[in-house]
Amino acid sequence: MDTKTLILGLVPVILAGVFIHAANAAIQRNSNGPRWWLAGTAAHGIGLGLITLRDVLPDVLGIVLGDILAAGGFLIMLEGVARFAGKRVPKWQLVGMAAIIVLGFPAFTWVIDNAAVRFGIFGSVVIASNLLMLGYLSIIGRRDGQPGVRLLRYTIYYFVGSLTVTCGGVLLLTPEMPSILAPSQLVAIGLLSLLVVETNLVFGFVLLSASRSASVLRRAALTDHLTGLPNRRAFEALVNDHFETAPSGGQQAALVVFDIDHFKQVNDGHGHDVGDAVLQHVATVLQAAIRDTDHVARLGGEEFVALIHARPEASVHDIADRIRQAVADRPFVLDGREVSVTISAGLVEVSGGQPTLASLFKRADQALYKAKDAGRNQVVTAAA
Repeated sequence: MDTKTLILGLVPVILAGVFIHAANAAIQRNSNGPRWWLAGTAAHGIGLGLITLRDVLPDVLGIVLGDILAAGGFLIMLEGVARFAGKRVPKWQLVGMAAIIVLGFPAFTWVIDNAAVRFGIFGSVVIASNLLMLGYLSIIGRRDGQPGVRLLRYTIYYFVGSLTVTCGGVLLLTPEMPSILAPSQLVAIGLLSLLVVETNLVFGFVLLSASRSASVLRRAALTDHLTGLPNRRAFEALVNDHFETAPSGGQQAALVVFDIDHFKQVNDGHGHDVGDAVLQHVATVLQAAIRDTDHVARLGGEEFVALIHARPEASVHDIADRIRQAVADRPFVLDGREVSVTISAGLVEVSGGQPTLASLFKRADQALYKAKDAGRNQVVTAAA
């Protein structure tokens, strides 16, 4: 099969990719990545179309512009992957690769007419673009999961390997190749590889979007929408994981239930919007007061819960009391004036074995009621 026919065989795949990316971009309106994948695929496809017509088009279109778009499409896709990961490709990398194709293709068309070198330039830029994607894919995988990342990663490994062999073979074995459209088994192998890659890239990028959507839904299901803290379901999963992984006789831990004092008065006196602001304020203070190894969540209403661990210099009761004091020391600001906010806490130590969460919450609640009855703004530890 001749080279021109192989390139034309890529057209339906690229057209399908354009339509799929367009639909994906319409769905993923809050994400920049799909729009860049759409633009990159379209640019790459237009470039390949111009390449197939270079026998009838002026060199500036069929050779120079066609090669620039065909290679540049991968630069655009690279930027899309970076943005989807929440990053940006460093300007020096984009400018450097763009300069290679914008200057290289005209130079080896009008100054020195060498199709093999042009093919080498195309290959080097495409290989670099794909290798740079790997770092951003790792970020996406840690955030959203691995299905799409694995497909794209293995596709890139395959593409980089096959394109390296193809470009190296063309430069070494056929350095005087008259045109990319000239019969060449090496170029044909490279184009067949590109057919596989184009298909995998389309589905890989769509899988990235699907994994992102699923990740957002999972996070929403485990997050309190008002405070941004984990909700009760997420907290219970964390505590159960602690039970399963914590060694017996290890670091002392405790479950602490916090309740905002006189919160009903805040809602009744100032309105629920101020009450919501107070909840957000307390959540911020609690999150800042715990360590990375501890966890805090919102149970609902004005109740919060934390799983804390003892330190060499402080018991779990001391740590819970410091958290309580952190809230008391940081007033809530309402209309330019400070409003004192305090919390009461019931603490239950998590001892050996695997106690049920229901029993822990029950004992912590009983201790919390005692703290309220004793005057509030204090920590009471449940009896062993």
